[in-house]
Amino acid sequence: MTKIAGRATEGSGELNGPITWEIGIPLLSNPRMLGTFAMVTALAMALVVLLLAVVFGSQGDWDAVLSMAKVFACVGLGFYLLSLLVMGLVFGNRLRTRYTVSEQGIVQETIDKVGRAGSRLAVIAGILGRSPGTAGAGLIAMSNESVALSWGGAFTVESVPRRHLLVFRNAWRPVMELYCTPQNDAEVEALVRRHMMRRGTSERVSAKSPLPRYLRHTVLVLLAGFLVLVAYDALDLDILVPMIMLAFALATLWLIPLFGYVVLVANALILLALAGVLLEERRSIFPAGLGRGETYVRYEVLSDGDWASLALALIGLSYLSWLALRAVRGRLASLLVRDQSDMDG
Repeated sequence: MTKIAGRATEGSGELNGPITWEIGIPLLSNPRMLGTFAMVTALAMALVVLLLAVVFGSQGDWDAVLSMAKVFACVGLGFYLLSLLVMGLVFGNRLRTRYTVSEQGIVQETIDKVGRAGSRLAVIAGILGRSPGTAGAGLIAMSNESVALSWGGAFTVESVPRRHLLVFRNAWRPVMELYCTPQNDAEVEALVRRHMMRRGTSERVSAKSPLPRYLRHTVLVLLAGFLVLVAYDALDLDILVPMIMLAFALATLWLIPLFGYVVLVANALILLALAGVLLEERRSIFPAGLGRGETYVRYEVLSDGDWASLALALIGLSYLSWLALRAVRGRLASLLVRDQSDMDG
């Protein structure tokens, strides 16, 4: 169904109003949708495996890492197949969506009753079942029910005529896919390109993708976390705080820069824990040397390997603190914030 509240006057460059239409986006019969969902599922599973690999690898248990990789590969495949079943049986291979193209930009709204109800049920089920993952997935789905692009942003547009589709991309990924009808695709594309040309939208797109830089930082964050966990394992410390630090360091880089404050607090707690165990007084059990009953400070008996792991951990903490400080001071935007800026302008 297409509702045209206004049209562009040919040659005038002026608009009388927005164009709004509703369409059922194909799911199972849409290779782009299937490919995107497969990639997201694979990346989610890979991230979990990487985090667990850092934890278990720091303890030398690499066999467990391989076993977990196989398990999560099966979990990811099962989740993907189940999702395909839901797309077909529950959604009927269609997701009802409304698009509005106006002088301000594009608004995409999910109006599918099943999809909207499902996201809210996920939040309720997550709260009642004390499952943050389920509740979080529901909240993310709810936040994506309405997505907007502003002509003041930075993105390009690519036409896929065979599917009556316009794909909007920033410097590294598609930020929106606009599905037209066979009746309005030419008009919508002309309107979109006219607005983008008028506002210079595509001219603001960076020629260099930011992704390689963020991937390098991700590798360094994982390496820094690994070094800290190795030191913790050598000193027999509880690894809960380093694990929290590692998770929030990745979230700072990819999601919300203000999570850097959590990283800084966690790093301070890690330093206090390391100092505490190094200065811990212990009683000797040997009759020779210090003598039975005498005490010694833990750092006095550290091996060269312990000192090396401690020094590497401090280097890792220094890098993580530097990264977190740049993020909270606004000098390093997360990739999510960069994307939102490209969409909103």
